[in-house]
Amino acid sequence: MNRRDVVVGLGGLVGAGALATGTGAFSAAEVSRQAKIEVVDDSDGLVGLVANEAIAGVGTDSGGEFTISVGDDDPGVNVSSVYQFGAFVTDDDLRGITGETFSVVTDDDPSDLSDGQESLESAFAIVNQALDDFTVTIDFELNDDVDGGTEYAFELQSSRNGTGRREGLAKSPITGQLTTELATGESIGVSFIVNALDGVTEDEISGSLSISAATV
Repeated sequence: MNRRDVVVGLGGLVGAGALATGTGAFSAAEVSRQAKIEVVDDSDGLVGLVANEAIAGVGTDSGGEFTISVGDDDPGVNVSSVYQFGAFVTDDDLRGITGETFSVVTDDDPSDLSDGQESLESAFAIVNQALDDFTVTIDFELNDDVDGGTEYAFELQSSRNGTGRREGLAKSPITGQLTTELATGESIGVSFIVNALDGVTEDEISGSLSISAATV
């Protein structure tokens, strides 16, 4: 009888132990894991910003940050001129920006990165290098210090299945946003035009492009 009572008692202890483990109860624990978070250049980020190094004024500075700098300490846009930075998908709705004589350079798929940097025809590309699809929003926070008639336009361009498409066009004065969805591995491009045909040498466009991403 005593032996039986002991066996039943041990069985009861094992059962209680299993029940406690199942509910996640414990008195103390220590678990060590490795973690690594790197700060990388803009081109290698989860939201990648890839400059077309062939385009003047567009690049990556010594700190790895993507920059657009046309003028200031760099060569600027000539007075009485039109400059295009990166190819556009279409020249639709640009006549008011480019004037009558300027021919807009277009490309069937300017933001294509399938063959690497050599195929990029946009001024710069935004690449989804994360594991989730996300919505990309570009806010134009630009200050127009324009005494003359300098104008500008930005085109947002998608690259899907070998075909380029205009996702949005923002023309001066810009007060809104350009938004599109970007699946994992997809890229969008941005190209822009500056028309200084009626500009003066004191004209300046400064500020920032704020790029935000949120999972779909």
